[in-house]
Amino acid sequence: MAEGTEYYTIRFSAEAVQLVFFRYGLDQWLQALDWPEAERVDVILAVSEASTNAVEYAYPVGEPGEVEVVGRLVLGQTDRHVVIAVRDWGTWQGSDSDGYGLTAVRACMARVRIRHDADGTLVTMSSRPVPQAAAVAPQPRSSAEDEPVRPRLRRI
Repeated sequence: MAEGTEYYTIRFSAEAVQLVFFRYGLDQWLQALDWPEAERVDVILAVSEASTNAVEYAYPVGEPGEVEVVGRLVLGQTDRHVVIAVRDWGTWQGSDSDGYGLTAVRACMARVRIRHDADGTLVTMSSRPVPQAAAVAPQPRSSAEDEPVRPRLRRI
């Protein structure tokens, strides 16, 4: 993550202890974007729940694995939102129905897409729009606004 930039990225070991560090970094990124507090809490909760699901369910007990979180800021004419993807390379071991975690993710975000395939699981979330920050100049929305760009990764 580069503070004050429109991108956030982190890749970490699929271990519960790593979630604390990841949440701190995500919060710092959103604060640097001057994200309103209530909406910031929703984003952190949703991304945390999706990441926790990856840590708990993607890999068999004792098998190493990784989780990647990639986010980007999308600017509109009068508002902005973040698109964040949580990815693992494990095997989906959950049920087809939403449990508490995915219910919370859907309640906190404007849009949620989940894809399971042979390469793992990808959860893509779009936050609710918030007003433009005073110091941010509007730019046109990207045609691929729901696909986070993959900047260079930082390992923890």
